[in-house]
Amino acid sequence: MLRRWIEDRWPRQIQDERWKHLAESYHGEEIVVLDCETSVFDKKKGELLSVAAVRVKGNEIFLTDALDITVKSDAVTDPDAVRVHYLRREDRMAGTPVEEAIEQLLDFIGNRPICGFYIEYDRAILNRYIKQIYGFKLPNRFIEVSELYVKSKRRHHIHEVHLDLRFEGLAKDLQVPVVERHTAMGDVISTALMYIKLTGFGGS
Repeated sequence: MLRRWIEDRWPRQIQDERWKHLAESYHGEEIVVLDCETSVFDKKKGELLSVAAVRVKGNEIFLTDALDITVKSDAVTDPDAVRVHYLRREDRMAGTPVEEAIEQLLDFIGNRPICGFYIEYDRAILNRYIKQIYGFKLPNRFIEVSELYVKSKRRHHIHEVHLDLRFEGLAKDLQVPVVERHTAMGDVISTALMYIKLTGFGGS
């Protein structure tokens, strides 16, 4: 347990020269918002089916170079999961091999901070694959939008007993549109808009 706790917070040194820059301190102004869809809702067993990511700077979302990948997978999927993300087997079999998808994602993210909704789930899924393929875990800083939301409420002296911390609850309170819910790219766009609102770039 202690070893896992240490590895999660201080990932082992990245040996591959190609990826060493991921562990360097980031001094820019961009973040990457990402989201994954998986075969089952279990971070230890779920297989990656799709991943999407966008760069955000200030109040600008760079959609023209966004990453949106369907991963080639023959995984048996939970029927409930399929009803959520609509990724059928025939869609997935025409997708990108997982090794190539992970490589593209790492190139896209670089050493920027990574933001998301329930980002610990995405982090666990991606780290499982990255560790298997490259032998390290993501060393990037992670930002959870629901934590930003709670801090914002406290900062404005709003002490509600029951905050609605569901994705839809945050979107409604922040007046952010829910775009194609439970598609990786749709969730990424809505989450990016939440982040912009919560960091003060989106106005009041």
